[in-house]
Amino acid sequence: MPPSFDAWEQQITLLHQDGSNFTVTMTDFEFYRLYGIRRAINVGSQIGASIILLLVLLLLTRSEKRKSWIFVMNALCLVTNAVRCILSCTFLTGNFWHPYAQASGDWSRITSSDLATTVATNTMTLIVTILVMVSLSLQVWVVCITTIPVYRYFIMGITTLVALIAVGFKFAVIIISNEQTLKWNDMLPYQDLISTSYIMQAVAIWLFSCVFTWKLGHAIIQRRKLKMPQFGPMQIVFIMGCQTMIIPGIFSTLEFHRQVPELGQQVLTIVCIFLPLSAIWAGVVNESNVAYRGPDSNQRLLHNQFYGPASTSSMTSGATACEKNRQLSIGTYRKSGVETDSVAASLSPRQKSLLGDDRIHVNRKFSVHSDSAEDQA
Repeated sequence: MPPSFDAWEQQITLLHQDGSNFTVTMTDFEFYRLYGIRRAINVGSQIGASIILLLVLLLLTRSEKRKSWIFVMNALCLVTNAVRCILSCTFLTGNFWHPYAQASGDWSRITSSDLATTVATNTMTLIVTILVMVSLSLQVWVVCITTIPVYRYFIMGITTLVALIAVGFKFAVIIISNEQTLKWNDMLPYQDLISTSYIMQAVAIWLFSCVFTWKLGHAIIQRRKLKMPQFGPMQIVFIMGCQTMIIPGIFSTLEFHRQVPELGQQVLTIVCIFLPLSAIWAGVVNESNVAYRGPDSNQRLLHNQFYGPASTSSMTSGATACEKNRQLSIGTYRKSGVETDSVAASLSPRQKSLLGDDRIHVNRKFSVHSDSAEDQA
């Protein structure tokens, strides 16, 4: 063999059905192999992430919250996205991805099931896009609910218009793609339309997320001016909103990188995952009633989440009627201003601080064990 011969790039002669021959190279087969592996890993990870987060969403959301539109839309986004990714995986196991079909362009053995799977995958992509835009619109409407009506309607009008344009381009791409699939043609003549569709999708996500994070960031600044808690549900949603804005934008940019074109398929999945994830995180923190100020606020939050508050002796629902009467008696004396020395002497400093206002404290988390207090009552 000549010195310039490279067996890893040699040409292979194959035959058509009519007996004519054509040549392909080992480089072509290597491209198909690597693309199939990358696509399988990419789509498989999206399936796992969508299903796991759907389970987390169902387990951590309280029953009364499951009737809200935001929960319904987030759950639908995850379900439809998982179905979309599963259908996309079946493309790699069908006849469309057969080496001979890809090398020769002979689609004679493509079945109706293969065509239906491809059309269904494209349609599910359109459905997921619509659900993502609706979910983003709902969350922007919620954060803008306290805004002046004129500004609120202006913001919703602009974001809705951009979302409709993005969905319109996606709709056009899906319709043309389905038509080209049924005609055994590719999408090469429509690459500009596909690129415009991805650009508008990225612009819509960025616009929604910018409005979302700007409104929350402005609210956080106002809360800090009022010396309100620094680390709470609103701050968490703000953090997750920034991630929802930046990370999909990065992956939208990677869609135009020819070396890794399949990363653009991650955009919808990332948005579907981050939207409910921020709500789950904020809901858990809100239920734990912990929001601290100071540099160690995150450590204190994690400590309370995993270890719980320190146990103290408290009057629970199983407390005796006698103990409750003592509480009521002490509160009544405080209310009437007839606190006697025996009652005051029987209270600890912590109990006195808790009884320092003018309200009747019936269910305070302590009990009085002094007989003199009971006699005074």
